[in-house]
Amino acid sequence: MNILEDTNEVLKALGIPIETGVFKSEAPDTYIVLVPLTDTFPLNADDMPQTDLQELRITLFSKENYIKLKNKITAKLLSADFCITGRRYNGFDTGVGYHQYTIDVAKNYEIMED
Repeated sequence: MNILEDTNEVLKALGIPIETGVFKSEAPDTYIVLVPLTDTFPLNADDMPQTDLQELRITLFSKENYIKLKNKITAKLLSADFCITGRRYNGFDTGVGYHQYTIDVAKNYEIMED
């Protein structure tokens, strides 16, 4: 698994359309865009990584009140062992009518040998 797969799995229960990178079709009133941020290896004493730390930005776009959805997303992520590294309201875009809220998450994945 990876952070994109895990995030899609956790958030699909909300019934909100989810895309990676950019919303490709006509945007609904509420949707989520996932953007991978980093994949890093934490330092290890023998220089051989044991885990892969993956980070992802989740951006919620909503024409309605986003606060309840933000709280549901946060609760689902925390219950699925995601580490939330940042949350911020990015404002309201008057041109298209969306509130934009981002949640940055990180998760460690054990490195598996083939």
